Amino acid sequence: MRTIAIIGAGFSGTMVAVHLLRAAPPSVERVLLIERSRREIGGVAYETPSASHTLNVPAGRMSAFEDDPDDFLRYVRRREPSLTGGSFVPRREYGAYLADTLDRARRESSLQLLRVSGQVVRLREETGGVVLSLDDGRELHADRAVLAIGNYPPSDLPVADPGFYSSLRYARDPWSPDACERDPGRPVLLLGTGLTMLDLALALRDSDQQAPIYALSRRGLLPRAHRVAAKPPPHLDPPATLDRWPDTALGMLRELRREVREAAGERHDWREVVTSIRDDTPALWQRLSPAERERFLRHVRPYWETHRHRSSPETALAIETMLAAGALRVIAGRLVGFEEDADGVTVSYRRRGRPELETLRVGKVINCTGPDTDLERVREPLVASLLREGLVRPDPLGLGVDSDEAGRLLD
Repeated sequence: MRTIAIIGAGFSGTMVAVHLLRAAPPSVERVLLIERSRREIGGVAYETPSASHTLNVPAGRMSAFEDDPDDFLRYVRRREPSLTGGSFVPRREYGAYLADTLDRARRESSLQLLRVSGQVVRLREETGGVVLSLDDGRELHADRAVLAIGNYPPSDLPVADPGFYSSLRYARDPWSPDACERDPGRPVLLLGTGLTMLDLALALRDSDQQAPIYALSRRGLLPRAHRVAAKPPPHLDPPATLDRWPDTALGMLRELRREVREAAGERHDWREVVTSIRDDTPALWQRLSPAERERFLRHVRPYWETHRHRSSPETALAIETMLAAGALRVIAGRLVGFEEDADGVTVSYRRRGRPELETLRVGKVINCTGPDTDLERVREPLVASLLREGLVRPDPLGLGVDSDEAGRLLD
């Protein structure tokens, strides 16, 4: 096995390359790291230039290496000595850290690392390896390939007339360069109220948005915030009863709530309890039957995500300030449709628990509902090719590709 190709240079692809450079078997001679754009290392998550977009995990817990938990903290303190393990730093700093980590690994390795700019549109097997076809006609040959293709833009929400989704007043991808192009004097509607919505609300605020920003989701739930602390909160051991938790969505939810109540009696915060089962979450998911997984996604997922995927204290404070001032207004309801005219967009929706239809006039709509994981909807040539040629199969619940416990694809 001489060449390993990694498709994608976000966090996952970069760190696969780093670990190969540091500890690849002697049979590996070359690593190809392929990124479809000319972005810096780190991908969409860490290329944002905004200082308002912070990491959602404190610096003391963001090391790329499990055996060196202070690696990232040392890196940022070389630039800003006042930072602590509890600091939430701008995400762009983590992109620079990943690039530095990769560069250090490259300098210290005997392997050859080749950075390739281009979009892989097809992957086919050949005797002893794979062939990767790029959109410009080039072909790359490798013995093994790693898919580190990251997240895809949100899917369009179902409405009666989807014609509006081809309008310039609609941004399907909140991270596209023109997503925030709009008239600052006109209201903006953000679809979704998760972490992406928080980022876009702050980006609009920083680019002098004058009219109100509306955020619409079915439940109107906002991500919970991390606590303010000078150092990372202590690690709690996983619950002693974890192996005996019921193999149902409701049973696991009840057990987690019980752990939170007991931890509160010992002056531990609920956040520490949720974090304590982080490493065990995949195993808990594997224990659920397909029916129970579907039940979790339908009833529990929105609440789990707002507690598990938290915002930084700085982001939470900024959002609270916008809410108090009326600059940001959150609506719990279901989207019904759009009607565009020369002057803007009329958005119709029903508030949660109410039958009557309400409308809202805005100048721009930005989809912030989170990455689409359903491969049947993803608009990517590589994914379409893999599905067409039977090299991958979708997860039964639309959560990406189906794989075994080691991450190997199931065809």
